[in-house]
Amino acid sequence: MIHIVSDSSTLYSPAQAAAAGFHCVPLSVCVNDETYRDYDEITPRAMADACRKGAKVSSSQPAVGEKTELYSHLLENPNDTVLDITIADGLSGTYATACMARDLSEDPGRITVFNSRALGGPQRLMVETAVRMRNAGHSLEEILAVLLKMAESDVSTVTVSDLHFLADGGRIPKGLAAVGSMLRVLPTVVRREDGQSLDTLAVSRTWKGAFGKVAAAFDKKGMDASNVIYILHADCEENAAKARSWFAARYPDSDIVVLDLCPMFMVHGGPGCLALETVKKA
Repeated sequence: MIHIVSDSSTLYSPAQAAAAGFHCVPLSVCVNDETYRDYDEITPRAMADACRKGAKVSSSQPAVGEKTELYSHLLENPNDTVLDITIADGLSGTYATACMARDLSEDPGRITVFNSRALGGPQRLMVETAVRMRNAGHSLEEILAVLLKMAESDVSTVTVSDLHFLADGGRIPKGLAAVGSMLRVLPTVVRREDGQSLDTLAVSRTWKGAFGKVAAAFDKKGMDASNVIYILHADCEENAAKARSWFAARYPDSDIVVLDLCPMFMVHGGPGCLALETVKKA
């Protein structure tokens, strides 16, 4: 059996993942020096409330020991293998942690760590696709070939309403954050093709303007009816509803999924941020 492993960047809790047929190792957030595991110990709403109250926040990846222990448990049957689909290397240390845990395992040759080069919705669909293909009897090689093709179609963007969270995370200079906040602009960042970092896509004065810039990036990547659009929000349901209406009108043949962002994402985007992403279905 191929055991599928991932992390809470998929926006699954461990319990939801178990029901869906894979194993989720939660990422963690630190709130005023207290550490909490995504979903298990802190909810998206609680994280948003803490951020709005000015709490000091940061994030961390799973510990090497936790991954090693999980791999060991999953490989008790000598015929089983593990496929760990991680959040993009460069945006998190989770991929490096998984590789280290693999190398420390008794039988590293039975563990494949796949760098999704994605996060959020596209990573979620990759995991769901891997589970579906595993259940249908496809080989590990066949699953990896499909995941690689999906990764090439991914476009991931985040538009933030509070620039200070990007500044605190080192994404933009603090001086620029102060000026941008005074001007009340909405910056949108996009994941680079290699998945290693984020680039500025656009700066808009309205959400509608931001939606248009994101759609242009989608179109440049070859948007069609096979794309799934993910609208992921940080405790801002009203803006998510506006985005759903706008993108449904622009792309009437594409599936649209709206979800809450996990607490880890709020460390970097803050409450009110909106991740707009797309990836092609297998």
